[in-house]
Amino acid sequence: MKRILLLNLLLTIGLNAWAESDIFIPPERYAKDPAVSGRVLGDNCSACHGTRGAVFDESMPPLAGMDRDTFIKLMKDFKNEVRPTIVMNDVAKAYTDEEIERMADYFSSIPALPWKKQTLH
Repeated sequence: MKRILLLNLLLTIGLNAWAESDIFIPPERYAKDPAVSGRVLGDNCSACHGTRGAVFDESMPPLAGMDRDTFIKLMKDFKNEVRPTIVMNDVAKAYTDEEIERMADYFSSIPALPWKKQTLH
């Protein structure tokens, strides 16, 4: 019985340490670390642009591997309504220029993954 309790305790501690190191990023860390905050901010884009910016649908452009300057220009154009869209104008307005630059650094550092069209057959 003691072995089972000890094993459960060690497993719980190990899983918590793993989860915190990879999934949970405390706000004080991403506020200070541009690379981490770029990832955290960029995760907001996953609903439309895929997890970590890797496109899963041909209707949305992939963000992973996008050139840094291109990302910044597009986001600022959306923010200033130079490129009118239904969604992205409001999305871009929610970010500061520094946050946009951090996301650009993050997405440009990820290798682009091509979308593989899948069929239902």
